[in-house]
Amino acid sequence: MDRLIMIVIEDYNWLSAHLDDPDVIVLDARGNMSYRFGHIENALPIGIESLISVADNGANLVVDSETAEKVFTKRRIDKSKAVVVYGENTDPSAARVVWSLLYHGHTNVKLLEIGFNEWMKAGLATSKQIPTYTAPNDVHFSSLIDSSIRADEQTIKDKMKMGQTIIVDARTPQEHFQARIPGSVLHNWEEGIGNNGKMIKDRDDLILEFENKGITKNKEVICYCHSGTRASHTYLQLREAGFSSVRLYDGSIIDWAQRRNPLR
Repeated sequence: MDRLIMIVIEDYNWLSAHLDDPDVIVLDARGNMSYRFGHIENALPIGIESLISVADNGANLVVDSETAEKVFTKRRIDKSKAVVVYGENTDPSAARVVWSLLYHGHTNVKLLEIGFNEWMKAGLATSKQIPTYTAPNDVHFSSLIDSSIRADEQTIKDKMKMGQTIIVDARTPQEHFQARIPGSVLHNWEEGIGNNGKMIKDRDDLILEFENKGITKNKEVICYCHSGTRASHTYLQLREAGFSSVRLYDGSIIDWAQRRNPLR
């Protein structure tokens, strides 16, 4: 997989012109209630809860292949489809959906550059109609897991010993100073949100932010937060900034702490 490919759709007018394209699937990650009040025309709702498996210790882990195949097939996704995910820039849920698709091997996925409110302000097509969920018989999502973009507890321990990996904490400063994975660098995910409803800052701004914190492209980066959703947004920020080796610790601090690992 080419992990240098840009993650964000920079021209939302492109999506506006392709809303009726059967090979383009638009996913709304804002939740069912928001979706019912209005959504991008022809978009299908997808809640992050459908892509999360809660472990015995409470960690919010990515779902297995069988579950992913059911969820994404229901939304008419197969390897021939381009997928665009949107939400609001104050909510990292859309990023968790994008990462889940990438993890299950669907690389033709993008995060819409603007949130839904900005889409409406631009006067682009919206609807309150609920599309049918039935997928054609010839549509089937096949999960091909890319383990290189995910980390677990053991990955963190192994990488810390090698000293060539930067662990990034995507939570708030208060959370970070209260309890964190030892040696992790704070980069609050909100620092990477763009202005004027943009989901992610421009590439050059992201690169400068990361470099100022010592987060450089010559090392592998692993992101974590409380339950893996905010860190998904940071993961996409790093990808957008051109980092080629990035992982998400989806279990995050819940998994780390429940396994009685040291905290600082």
